[in-house]
Amino acid sequence: MQERIVTAYSETSKVLDTLYKKNKHTLFLQRVMWGITGMYLIFMLALLGIQYIPMLQNTSLAFLNVFKNSHTDPYASLYPIMGLIILLYPTTIFFTRAFQKFKTTEQKTIAKMVKMLFPQVEFTQGAMAPSNEVVKSKLFPWIKEEAPVYSYGQIRRKTNDTEINITDLGIMENNVANKFLSILMRIPVLNMLGVMYQTVFKNMVTKKLVDNTNYSFRGMFCWLRFKKKLNGHTVVLSKNQMTKLDRLASFNFKEEQEIHLEDPRFTSKFMVYGTDQVEARYVLSASIMEKIVALKEEFDRPISMSFQNRQMYVAVKNVNGLFSFPSGKLDSMKQVEELANDIETALEISEELKL
Repeated sequence: MQERIVTAYSETSKVLDTLYKKNKHTLFLQRVMWGITGMYLIFMLALLGIQYIPMLQNTSLAFLNVFKNSHTDPYASLYPIMGLIILLYPTTIFFTRAFQKFKTTEQKTIAKMVKMLFPQVEFTQGAMAPSNEVVKSKLFPWIKEEAPVYSYGQIRRKTNDTEINITDLGIMENNVANKFLSILMRIPVLNMLGVMYQTVFKNMVTKKLVDNTNYSFRGMFCWLRFKKKLNGHTVVLSKNQMTKLDRLASFNFKEEQEIHLEDPRFTSKFMVYGTDQVEARYVLSASIMEKIVALKEEFDRPISMSFQNRQMYVAVKNVNGLFSFPSGKLDSMKQVEELANDIETALEISEELKL
C-alpha cells in the first residue's frame, strides 16, 4: 500500500497544489459575497430600527431616514436593494465559477487517487445517496426518507463472503439544534439574526466551502452483511450528551432501552441502545467491544454503528468528508495517506470484527 500511496502522491502533487490555491481563492470570494450580504442585512435591521424604535431616531442612525419612502421620493427604500444587486451580482458569478472549477478538479483528482490506491473496488461519483440505507441504519435519530442526503462518491467491493459499500455523505437532520434555530426563525428581528448566523457569519468565518457548512453529519457511511441473524437491533454511539439528547428527544426509538455493559474502556467511549438486552450482549461480546474501541482509535474520529437482521452499518464523522480535501496546505503525502487509511480500514471492518 505504501508504494501505491507514494505513486498516487507523485502523480497528483502538482494538482494538489493547484487545488489548494483554487480553494483559497474560492473561500475568499465566498467571504466577500457573504460579507456584502451581511452588511446589507445589518443595514436593513438598522433601517427597521429607526422606523419602529423612537429612541433611535435621535441617534447617529437618523441618517437612514433618507431611505424612507416619501411623496417626493417614493422609491427611496429600493436604493439599498439596487446597491446590493450591483455589488453582489458580479461577486456571486465569480464565486460560482470558482467553486465549480474547484469541485470539478477535486472530483477528478479524488477519482484518480482512489483508482490508483484501490484498483480492485468500484468507485462511482455520480451514484445517488443511499437514503433508504441511512434511514434503516437507525444511526440518525431525526432522519426521514425525504430528508436532504447528499452523496460525494461511493465505493463498492464484492468478495465471496460479503459486499461492502462505502459512501461519503452529507446529511441535514432536523435535530434539536436545528429545531431551536427554526423556532428563532419565527420570531421577528430574531429571525434576521438567525439568518445572519446560519448563512452569513458561518460562511464568512469557516474554513469550509458553503456546500458543507449546514450538515448535521458529514463523513463516511458504510453498510455490509454479516453472518449473525438478529431479531431486533443494537446501536453503538460515540459518548456525547447532545447525541443522547437527540436520541431521546426524537421519540423515534421508543422500543429501545439503554444497554449497560461491563467493559469500562468501551463504556467510556460509547453508549449502547437496543431492543433486547440479551441480544445486544450476544452481538457485543468482549472481543467485539475491544475491536470496536480499536476501530475508533484507528479512525481517530467519532464513530457509530448498528446491527440488525444480517446487516451492519457504520458512520464515521469527518468534517471535510471522505472524498474531499481539507482547506489547508496539500503539499504533503499526508492527505493521500489519510484517504488510503480511511478506505482501507473501512474495507477491512468485516475481517477486523470477525463478522
